[in-house]
Amino acid sequence: MSIPIIDLDSVDSTNLEARRRIADGSLADGAIVTAREQTGGRARRGRSWTSPKGNLYWSRVAFPQPGCPPVWGLSMVCGLAVLDLARAALPAEVPVALKWPNDVLVAGGKLAGILLESGEQDGRPWVICGIGVNLVSSPPTGQLYAAADLASKGATAVDRDRAVHDLAALFDRRLAAYLTGGLPAIRTAVLEHLGGIGGPIIARITDDPADDVAGTLRGLDDQCRAQIVTADGTVRAISAGDLFFGTPVRQQPG
Repeated sequence: MSIPIIDLDSVDSTNLEARRRIADGSLADGAIVTAREQTGGRARRGRSWTSPKGNLYWSRVAFPQPGCPPVWGLSMVCGLAVLDLARAALPAEVPVALKWPNDVLVAGGKLAGILLESGEQDGRPWVICGIGVNLVSSPPTGQLYAAADLASKGATAVDRDRAVHDLAALFDRRLAAYLTGGLPAIRTAVLEHLGGIGGPIIARITDDPADDVAGTLRGLDDQCRAQIVTADGTVRAISAGDLFFGTPVRQQPG
């Protein structure tokens, strides 16, 4: 069965276009909205996502059914699909890892942005899995992590049109595994590629650094929350936020 793909030249945001098409009833489950450029790309926490031509801007629509695993697990499905895309394109010696919950790091640089949005239309729940992947250029992330793109890390013959279809197939494979195995399956898959376990980590859970949680990354609990062991031995379960590898720099008094 072919995947319905709406391929546009330019759009403000593929997620916003998907929302508009959900509202007018023109999108089926599994439909993908993609564009060659975005003029108003968005990332988490209201950040912008710079979207020049040549990179991948891609949003997949799902209409979850009763009894499905939690919708928020699709965030990790997205991360795993992007990781698969990167691993297939890059030389074997280039390190590719996940930074919880869904960042894909290539040689330490952030490769993609992922934004999930959800709502209801006429009583029917929907979720949009928005993914932007740096294929040939690396716009700044606006975060502590440098950006990375596949071409500069050694991928050859990077083709945006092919990537649209490759990501669709990889996403559907990871989604099928999640729908079958639920949170235990996604936890196992993420842990296989998770970077930073056993090392120092900082969790930024709000925009105020005073709320940061610092410690050692232990892994994931059964709800796929990041587990951080703090200096006093307490295990904190982090359900949302940005993780940064390394020890925080504390301002000295005086």
